[in-house]
Amino acid sequence: MPPVPARRPRITPSAHVAGAVSTVAGVLALAAAVSPAVLTFALAAAVVALAWGWAGALALPTPRGSLGVIVVGGLALVLAVGTRADPPWLVWVPAALSISMIAAFAHQLFRRDGRPRLVVSVSSVVLALTLVAVGVLLVPPAHTADGTALVLGALAAAVASAGTDLLGRWPGLRGWLVPLAMVGGGAAAVLVALLLDVPWTTWLLVGVVSAALSQAVRAVLAPLPTLALPRPRLVTAIASVLVVGAVPYLVALALVPDAVA
Repeated sequence: MPPVPARRPRITPSAHVAGAVSTVAGVLALAAAVSPAVLTFALAAAVVALAWGWAGALALPTPRGSLGVIVVGGLALVLAVGTRADPPWLVWVPAALSISMIAAFAHQLFRRDGRPRLVVSVSSVVLALTLVAVGVLLVPPAHTADGTALVLGALAAAVASAGTDLLGRWPGLRGWLVPLAMVGGGAAAVLVALLLDVPWTTWLLVGVVSAALSQAVRAVLAPLPTLALPRPRLVTAIASVLVVGAVPYLVALALVPDAVA
């Protein structure tokens, strides 16, 4: 009978990542509260920071080329939404995303290193651009008061879920991190709704889903050996905040139509 392989211990995000999530989400929340233009600028800064550390975090074979593609493609996505003055807010996003994806593949054609780990390189850059495309969905709801409240609820949920990651220090709680994150995220979003005097039921949905998505991204990236370094930790934090961008936008379309008018 073959030996039963030992189960690898579950790795949880560190306190450094939780602190970075709080900082990134706090900056985006303040920017959203000020104006969509300021939020666009904050997202552009987040894109540059994500590109700056993405190749190193995933140990990609061509860091400079990956950096260039993510910066150019990511900023194109941000500007495609942020420069719109009237709805439809996402009319330019498909074109920007298509050009970004073409650039990701074209980059591989100009590599002179024999193209090792080709699939890993392409898929990693496409993943980064997808995260940016999801993150820019925070901008359209920020044009209205209700939409801004939804954005603040989603960002608060991301912070709360990062806080619950710290409970993973106790082995008995590591299997409960996802439900704990959802409870914490829902509570944080409801608190935002109560402070802004809006119906809390919709914000509860935003908080639970946002917290689950944010925690999932951190859980996927947590086992990377590079997370012992500061830059990959920042990348993990930014990615786990950007991924919640779809939640307030989709919830607004479905339940609060005036929030994206």
